[in-house]
Order: sequence, then structure tokens, then C-alpha cells
Amino acid sequence: MRREIKYYGVHACLAIAARRSTDIIRIYLDEENVKTFSALLKWCAQNKKAYHIVPTEDLNRVSDSVHHEGVCLFALEPPFIDVDELFHNIPERVCLLYLDGVENPHNLGSILRTAAHFGIPYLLGETLPLTSSACRIAKGGAEKVGLVPLGKPLETIAALQQKGFKLIATSAHQGNSLYQSKLPPRTIFAIGSESTGLQKPLLKIASQTVYIPGTGAVESLNVAVATGLCMGEYIRQHYGK
Repeated sequence: MRREIKYYGVHACLAIAARRSTDIIRIYLDEENVKTFSALLKWCAQNKKAYHIVPTEDLNRVSDSVHHEGVCLFALEPPFIDVDELFHNIPERVCLLYLDGVENPHNLGSILRTAAHFGIPYLLGETLPLTSSACRIAKGGAEKVGLVPLGKPLETIAALQQKGFKLIATSAHQGNSLYQSKLPPRTIFAIGSESTGLQKPLLKIASQTVYIPGTGAVESLNVAVATGLCMGEYIRQHYGK
């Protein structure tokens, strides 16, 4: 069963309107956003979907946030991608992400936004807690990147390795410099949480470990920033951008 989620923020809500308006249940917005969402409101009227033009105080209450940007809609969460579909649609040259314990909504939202920017098609993980806050921060990226929950992550990664993927583990300090490492055409970056890093079973099956060199003035980079640099380096090596 797909959950009902509160979405807020102009970019996140526009992305849902553009890609899957039929999943929308009801909408709340302020007077200033009526013009921005005029096409969606017209569609709602034609399809008997409820919408309400309300003051900011009501939007604060409905969205449980002061970061709603004047709009909040209730909609079903995007459909997850199952493993069979993942294997059926894998390109010959592609970068995937595996998140190991990265659950902070701000980090997840930032990773989704950056993944959408770089054209990363799938984000894998044992748990992928998509929340209202993560979707707002993703700025529509949650509608562009497929989420693939894995019941047996090690088995799925092993099957991907059989298809030519290399698992690249990331670390704060160990391994080879990201910028001196040749990233294979089929790459999976394994990203661990800031508190615990990657689990040992993942490290054991990784082809190599990379780190992002820096001054050492701080302990490490924020996980979303580090993931963005990894994705950017893959795109630079394989697409020259």
C-alpha cells in the first residue's frame, strides 16, 4: 500500500502536478500561489479534487511546517521500483547509489536533488524513509529518481556485480583519492551514515574504497555533500561535463 504524504514547497508540488496529478488527494494554497498552480486547480475542478485557498496560518497548521512556501498538497507517495524492474532497465553506462543507514530527511532530500541534477536514475537502500521534509528539500528530485528498497541488499548487489557493476565504498579518510580513481562505467557508490559509516559486509564486497581529500580542518564532509561530489566525478569521467 502506498502511503499518503504531505508535500509542501512550490518546486516539490509542481513536480507532482506535472508527473502524477492523479495521485493528488487535496490541495491547500495561499492566494499568492493561485496563478502558479492555475493549471492544476483547473484540473482539480474538472476531476472533482478538493482544493482550498487559505491564509498562511492555516498552511502552517496543515503542513506542520513554516517552510511550506504557500502550498501544501496531500498525495500518494511515488511508487517504489522493484528489483526486477531495476534489472530490466539498467543502461550500459550508469551510476547508482546505495545508501546504508542514511535516514536524515535533510540529507536524503539533498541527495535526491543532486541525483536528479546529474541524471542518476536509481537510489537503492534497505530503508529509504521518504518524508515531507525530504521531498521539500529535494525540490522535485523525489519525482525524478527511482527509489529501490532492497529486502536482501547484499544479494541484490552481488547480482548487480554479476552484470558488471563495481561497488565503490566511500570513507572519510581511507582508501584512494576519489580524484585519482578510475570509476568503471557501471558504478555503485555505497554511502554510509555520518555516525557509523558503511557496514563491514558491504566493505568486504567492495571493489575499492575512495575518500575525498581535503585540508583536515574538519572531521569530514556532510554526507549529502560528499555524495554529490562522488556523483559529479562520475559524470566528469564518463560524460566530460
